Amino acid sequence: MTTYDFTVLIPVYNEEECLVPNVAKLLRFFRDRALRGEIILGSNGSTDATVFLGNLLGQAKPLPIRFFHLERRGTVGVVYRKALDLAASPFLISLDMDLSVDLEFVPRALDLLRQHDLVVGSKRSGSQRRSAWRRLGSHLFILCAQLLLNLPYDDYSLGAKAYRIDKVRPLAENISEDTNYVLEILCASRRAGLSTVVLPVACRDYRRSRFNLLKEAVVRFSHLFGTWFRVMFRR
Repeated sequence: MTTYDFTVLIPVYNEEECLVPNVAKLLRFFRDRALRGEIILGSNGSTDATVFLGNLLGQAKPLPIRFFHLERRGTVGVVYRKALDLAASPFLISLDMDLSVDLEFVPRALDLLRQHDLVVGSKRSGSQRRSAWRRLGSHLFILCAQLLLNLPYDDYSLGAKAYRIDKVRPLAENISEDTNYVLEILCASRRAGLSTVVLPVACRDYRRSRFNLLKEAVVRFSHLFGTWFRVMFRR
């Protein structure tokens, strides 16, 4: 198997409009920065042309792209576990398909992974141009996570996170199938004494959400409290 210096994981759901242009943008960034990385695209429940386009990209050799599709929507935790197994590199960097976070996060995170096990890209510590509702919801979730779980981090989103694969693979065996997996990985890594560093990032995201934000908030907070109960029970 061809090996790479790092792997970029992008979970996708109904991204037919931006999939091809943003993958091309990412590949140009790799080329311009002389970065030797691969891209794994993991679809969970996509119902538009994402699967068709993803398969075309995955078959377009010699592009360093792999694509897989899961039938069930919302299984990004499963996408993450599968990417850990598929990655042909020692490092996994998770990005959003809209590339809303400044791509300079990639080389900066790689530099930090030489001395740390995880890198948490933080919009709150950096700069963010997002809707007020999204900023408010994120702030409340971060506050609850810090208070309930005694976590020092201020970003638990999927994008702009970087991992040493050999360190986090043992922690990923029992993570949630949904977006709560980031919170659980950070909890488990802190208990395991792994070295985690926060890296401020610039984010610009005014795209309309394809999900019901209220429903998503209920799910995320219910999982947060579930994680808290499990942590308290272990104690």
